[in-house]
Amino acid sequence: MTEKVTRSSGRRELEELIQTCISIENRRFNPFLLDISEALSIIRRHSNKLRTLEDHLLDMRAITSVARVVGLQSADLRFQSSALYVDPSMVKEKLDSLSREQLAEFLLLSWHPIVELEQLTLASTKEAKEFWAKMLSFFERRKRLHLGPFAMPETTDLGELTRMRVVEEKAYTRKMQDLWKELKDSAGEGQRVDYWDFIGAPDFAQTIVRAQLVSFLVSYGYANLLRKGNRMFLVAKAKPDPNLEGSPLSFPIPITKEVLVRAK
Repeated sequence: MTEKVTRSSGRRELEELIQTCISIENRRFNPFLLDISEALSIIRRHSNKLRTLEDHLLDMRAITSVARVVGLQSADLRFQSSALYVDPSMVKEKLDSLSREQLAEFLLLSWHPIVELEQLTLASTKEAKEFWAKMLSFFERRKRLHLGPFAMPETTDLGELTRMRVVEEKAYTRKMQDLWKELKDSAGEGQRVDYWDFIGAPDFAQTIVRAQLVSFLVSYGYANLLRKGNRMFLVAKAKPDPNLEGSPLSFPIPITKEVLVRAK
């Protein structure tokens, strides 16, 4: 009866060992959580109690499972050594064992400042002067690259710069004068025209430009902006108001696409 109980407990230990190894193979646990020496001692302890074919098969499964875990540990060690990996717990234990003097020494050995203070000295100035004096000219250095004939930069006329949008085709003052004339022609002097109708353009960008120009017309006395209820009107003047010189007025009007749709 005692032998049967011992065999039963031995099988249970072997089965538990096999299940632990299977969990490690499925990456549920770290391979190093299994103590190989302890696992082998369990197998060795029950090796003399094998009686049936089922017992021998169970023993063989246990040995094979432990061997697979040893293979995983070996692969993990090879990976860590190739990647220069160090276990954090080992690093912590190593640091705890070091004295203050040793820690300070390692700090100085591994310290690489990213800021360096330099100053202009007579020696560095002399070195720089000699460097520039010995340097070949731009054209001489270019010859070494074998780039072929050197093409001098060409000039660009005003029309080309305008097409490239580097310069405006018309000066801003000229644009404002043209828009003032357009306002006088469309409504007549002293007559009013709807603000939103006047600044309206085929696209939103042009509308914003016209609104900006109109704001300068009003600010510098070339036109008046009248408000009646929810509507706004522009009235062109025959000439700018001299009383506004040096003290322009400001009429902030928010313009969005939704506002333009409502105005239309």
